[in-house]
Amino acid sequence: MKKKAVEEGEGETPRVDEKEVFGDIKRVIIRGKSSESKKPTLSGDRVIVYDTTLSSKLNSKNFGDLKKNSLYLSLYEAYLFLDENKLRVFDKSGKEIDVKGLMRMGESLNENFGMKYDVYRDLRLNRGYVVKSGLKFGCDFVVYDKGKNPGSGHSKWMVQVIPEVLRVDFNEITRAARLATNVKKSMIFAIVTERGPVYYQIGRKKM
Repeated sequence: MKKKAVEEGEGETPRVDEKEVFGDIKRVIIRGKSSESKKPTLSGDRVIVYDTTLSSKLNSKNFGDLKKNSLYLSLYEAYLFLDENKLRVFDKSGKEIDVKGLMRMGESLNENFGMKYDVYRDLRLNRGYVVKSGLKFGCDFVVYDKGKNPGSGHSKWMVQVIPEVLRVDFNEITRAARLATNVKKSMIFAIVTERGPVYYQIGRKKM
């Protein structure tokens, strides 16, 4: 078995056309009293978008999970919209949550939320990939190849985010590569540096 690490990219890259990522979504606040016009609301580790038109637009760009006409955004997705001034988010009492508040919430659930968000943002906004949770595969994210999405194919890469200073056990690398191979994906480690994420693809090869 031979293993190799391939450097995929380093530092900030020019972002893709904003319309490719967000479509025609502009900064939105939903006003009204009906359940359909409730404001985007933080609930646990999700932000729920109740407005059916907005939910449909966001989902058409491969954001969130659509359930009974409401869209459930991950905190990474919601933070991207908040960070880009595309959406306003509220808590259950109706109080608006700003960027710092949502970051604190994310970090209370995962101490590496900010670091993982940097990778999510780079892959989604700068490089134009569709990125989803990798929880069921035991990694941080799964990434779809260009032109693919959850409705038209399977993800191609599993991404694990690690800090630059962390020492990774070789056995963990082997385990990750084996797991990715078993589910017909490629394993990528995203190393977060001061200049931005650097990506290493890990493979297994029989000798």
